[in-house]
Amino acid sequence: MKIKRFSGANTREVLQQIRGTLGPEAVILSNRESDGAVEIVAAIDFDEKQWNETQSIPAWPEPLRTHPEKTEAFQPAQLPAQGATIAPSQSSTNPSPRDISQPLASAPLRDELQALKQLVERRWGPQPVQQSAQEALREMGFSEEWISEFLEQGECREWELKLLNTLQEKVGISQTSLEKPGLFVLLGPTGSGKTTSIAKLAAAQVLRHGPHSVALLTTDTYRIAGVEQLEIYARILGVPLDVIKGPEDLLKSLEKHRDRSWIFIDTIGMGPRDPRLNEQLQWFAALGADAQRFLLIPASLSGRNLATVLQPYTDIPLSGAIISKIDETPAFAAVLEWLAAQHLPVAWYSDGQKVPEDMHEAPWEQIMNLLKMNSALHKERLADDPGSRYHGTQL
Repeated sequence: MKIKRFSGANTREVLQQIRGTLGPEAVILSNRESDGAVEIVAAIDFDEKQWNETQSIPAWPEPLRTHPEKTEAFQPAQLPAQGATIAPSQSSTNPSPRDISQPLASAPLRDELQALKQLVERRWGPQPVQQSAQEALREMGFSEEWISEFLEQGECREWELKLLNTLQEKVGISQTSLEKPGLFVLLGPTGSGKTTSIAKLAAAQVLRHGPHSVALLTTDTYRIAGVEQLEIYARILGVPLDVIKGPEDLLKSLEKHRDRSWIFIDTIGMGPRDPRLNEQLQWFAALGADAQRFLLIPASLSGRNLATVLQPYTDIPLSGAIISKIDETPAFAAVLEWLAAQHLPVAWYSDGQKVPEDMHEAPWEQIMNLLKMNSALHKERLADDPGSRYHGTQL
């Protein structure tokens, strides 16, 4: 007995291959569909006894084996061609020869696959749609607790729209705009990009209203070259820069530049336990409603580190947040979680070093696109490195 496996795009194509290779006397032993293709095993000089001795019990889950009527797909079927030999069968209920245009044993095969799908879903967890939502949210950087709460009500097929609505409701967008003149103070931890962000916001106003409308102030006298960096930006923009060493200097500078519509204050970044940080925050809290205070949060902060670093800033009134360095992290959803817990809206986000092009207002549709795009790019880059880990989760 000669046995051979054939595959093709459809049943008709495979049967033509069988007829051309084995001839009209060929007998079909099994058939199945795999990855959109049809695969058929056929034989010539068929020996039923030899075939039965070589077959093992199909590797279906146990509940499926208890239905003898489901095994029809495994019985030899006749090749629909003139002169073909029908394989002997122990059952008198074997189906009659099928027309060449119809898939072989399609109905029993569908029953088998449906039963297998139901068994897998009962034994091994959530539906594929929910798994997809969980995986996507995890890649964006949301915590397991947040994901569980988010998916608790179901509606997984619309999870992206639900996520957008949730973020809009719990975080929101700051109503503060640069269109209205004012005093803008940027606060944030070390390395969050305050100086570059100040330069971006100031440059945008210089381009719109001219250098006579803008002034820069800085309290960053501790960091090496901190003042020098902002001096370079001030010189390029053609605006004045004052260095603030205490509350008296701050009041004098504000009085000095009262004829300028937009005043931007760069502040020093300190550790959350540094007593100088609380002292500086008290300066700007004392300005009251005359100042717009924005917390600059690097997108890479996550977990308990995020809560610890940002805790001191929650003690003063804030107008909103700026998410910085979005281009430098694969996932920044942890920042959005923290903002939701604080009910602190987003005002702008930055995604590069270009001044002022890489500072943007924050519509939620765009933030959603960034969440999905960053995580997708990260996953793609790590696709060839299965040993890599992110947030302790094997990718």
